[in-house]
Amino acid sequence: LAGKVTCMCGDGTNDVGALKRAHVGVSILSAPEIERKQREAAGTAKALRAEEKARRKARKKSGEAKQAKETKEGAGRWQKALRQMAEAEEDLNKTVLGDASIASPFTARTVSIACCKDVLLRGRCTLVTMMQIYKILGINCLLNALVLSKLHMYGVKQGDRQLTALGILVAGLFFFVSRAKPLDKLSPRKPPTSILSLQPFLSIFLQFFVHAAAILAATRLSLLYVDPHDPHDTPDGPFRPTPLNTACFLITLAATTSTFGANYRGRPYMEDLTHNTALRRTLRGCAIVLGVCVSEAFEPLNQLLQLSSLEGEVVTGGESAEGKVAGVLGLKAGL
Repeated sequence: LAGKVTCMCGDGTNDVGALKRAHVGVSILSAPEIERKQREAAGTAKALRAEEKARRKARKKSGEAKQAKETKEGAGRWQKALRQMAEAEEDLNKTVLGDASIASPFTARTVSIACCKDVLLRGRCTLVTMMQIYKILGINCLLNALVLSKLHMYGVKQGDRQLTALGILVAGLFFFVSRAKPLDKLSPRKPPTSILSLQPFLSIFLQFFVHAAAILAATRLSLLYVDPHDPHDTPDGPFRPTPLNTACFLITLAATTSTFGANYRGRPYMEDLTHNTALRRTLRGCAIVLGVCVSEAFEPLNQLLQLSSLEGEVVTGGESAEGKVAGVLGLKAGL
């Protein structure tokens, strides 16, 4: 197995050398009597499930008295099986760990080698989660660099409350991404092992170009509503809500939230976005807040986020800033 990543599972002193030499060592308990109890309880539970399924199909043909009697007998057998499982679990907790647990980095209080599958499932889920976190951080860092360099020369700034709200939102989204659970089935396809490969780099830069184009387009459209001689719009001037600052903040917020949704990996290594309820609801809430802010349907929310009205006097004439920013947001959503 030279050049291969190996996983060793063992339960005795004779396995210590292999457990220490392997890349991943998992020690299990050696308890034949407990293993027999677990197999019997699992077999009983499986048989009861099959009987319950057959009973549902024949329910219309059976009488009520017979059905009640079978239900009572099945409940008694379920209680017995659950009691056997609980006793086996309690015996496992009382079992003293052997030499194999000292030599291996992982110890499973079980007599089955199924724990190796759990290590692979959770390890792949963790790897994919870290990969998508690196991609999200890379895209957000490039966007912040764009805002703090080129757009700063136009006087683009963000208020304290805007930065606080954005920071809390990003922290919550990262937390919800890290809470994703692995699937129960091991996929034959291996996940990427390094962020320093063509696929992640290509994904990061393509997404950055899309977001950067939207931010630059919103900036160019908003410059039509800004007085070039206003001292507040100088790079070193104080922050003041303007259509330029408001449009850039809304586009940046849309880019940040869409980055989390676009880079969430999901199957075949972790649960889908539809099953990650907290992340899905947060992204949906952000989309609703963005719509409310652009349409100015709830003025106190705009004041809380230090947003100015997107309807102002146009220097060169044309469509309102509100419609243009909404159009850019709609184009980003479509992409």
